Amino acid sequence: MRKIIVAALLAALGGCEAPDGNLTDSGANASENQAAAPAMARFVNSRQNALSDNLRRFYIDFSFDYPPNWAVTPPRTDGTERNFVRVAAPAIDGYEPFSFHVGFATGSGDAETDRRNIGQALPQVAERFGATLENYRVASTGRARVGAYESWNWRFSATAPGLEGGPPARINGRGDVILPPGERRGVLIITLVTDRTDEVRTPAEVGEVGTLKTVYDSFRLGAADRARN
Repeated sequence: MRKIIVAALLAALGGCEAPDGNLTDSGANASENQAAAPAMARFVNSRQNALSDNLRRFYIDFSFDYPPNWAVTPPRTDGTERNFVRVAAPAIDGYEPFSFHVGFATGSGDAETDRRNIGQALPQVAERFGATLENYRVASTGRARVGAYESWNWRFSATAPGLEGGPPARINGRGDVILPPGERRGVLIITLVTDRTDEVRTPAEVGEVGTLKTVYDSFRLGAADRARN
């Protein structure tokens, strides 16, 4: 069971590099966008976002709000997509200040079994996630919250090389497994924050301050209206 849970959780993990053609922005523009504090956009999951066998098998409804200047990353359509959605802020010096990924997580349907197995598997998931990241370090593992939901959480730091002559990036991030007690389907959320923003300075701050706190606080499982989608 533990191996199954580890494999399922790892299936949703995404990368941190900005997509081609979306590599330029300026710190001044980013500051203006934040200062204006425009109304948030809303993402509402739908089955058309389930673009792989696992995503279709473990589909789950959810929604969250995000800044309107962020963009939904075009998904892979070859059957290998691991996320229902990835949204990110415009890139600065080759890297996005924020990226927010939502994939799937699975459970047995027995709350006590899932609590034990996911808790035991989490350190392994946390270590394996960073296999391709430079200077990866797990800062903590344990329990946390995403909006109204308790999660199994790990926090980490890493670095990434400069792109197209730009400076390297320092990364702070977190992963959260949300599986409501007794449910067989949940979500795995991965958030990456680079030093292209000064809102977050440590792994402990990811999702707890600034822009990302608003995103995390808005996250909901279940069907939602599409008024701002």
